[in-house]
Amino acid sequence: MATEIREFIKVVAVFEEGIRPVKFKWKGRVYPIKEITCRWASKEGSATIMHFSVTDGAALFEITYNQASLRWTLEEVEV
Repeated sequence: MATEIREFIKVVAVFEEGIRPVKFKWKGRVYPIKEITCRWASKEGSATIMHFSVTDGAALFEITYNQASLRWTLEEVEV
């Protein structure tokens, strides 16, 4: 079961041939991204939102990157 979070997070990402998040920090803890299981884009007004379903090997997270505000958000967690 997924739990909605919707909190801004800090992300280390590689911007080369697209965007690839590498790790993120949430509530003082760093989560290494072992795999991107899915990626897609949506629109929020004129902003493009990049969605990433990622795992640290223990939980599944949905994180988003707003290309207009340049902010990362942890949308939900599934353990």
